[in-house]
Amino acid sequence: MRKFLFVSLVLLMGAAGCGKTYESSIPSVSFSFSCNLNQSPYYKITMPGQFLKVTRNVNGLSVGYTGLIIGQSVFSDAGNPLYCAYDAACPVEASRSVSLEVEDDGLGTARCPECGAVFNLSANGTRSDGLGGEILRSYKVTLAGDNLRVQN
Repeated sequence: MRKFLFVSLVLLMGAAGCGKTYESSIPSVSFSFSCNLNQSPYYKITMPGQFLKVTRNVNGLSVGYTGLIIGQSVFSDAGNPLYCAYDAACPVEASRSVSLEVEDDGLGTARCPECGAVFNLSANGTRSDGLGGEILRSYKVTLAGDNLRVQN
């Protein structure tokens, strides 16, 4: 009976944790960013595993909390590219003065220069250094022809 109660309690707690209650430590900011994938430097992200950090839109306005990291997941296929966009802010530091750096490894890796946290951009912005913790704040990406749009 005790075992049944314990298992029931664990299952109930797990079910309660499945709701959409995730809140990032990175503040939500309103912005809009768009680019043409045929133009430099954005043509780089038409290849799976390639990511690019941008800090301003075409009007010179800041995007994201500390900038955006945009790119294509290594899990994309030729007929169905999977574009991703994340805030460049490190969720460990959660500061406007600390911005992730994108590594040119073809895998989609970003590293925090302050705390050393490593994130997998192709896998929903999860920590890839084995330490767990908060994922990167992600943004909605839409693709219409060669035009990519990111918004909050």
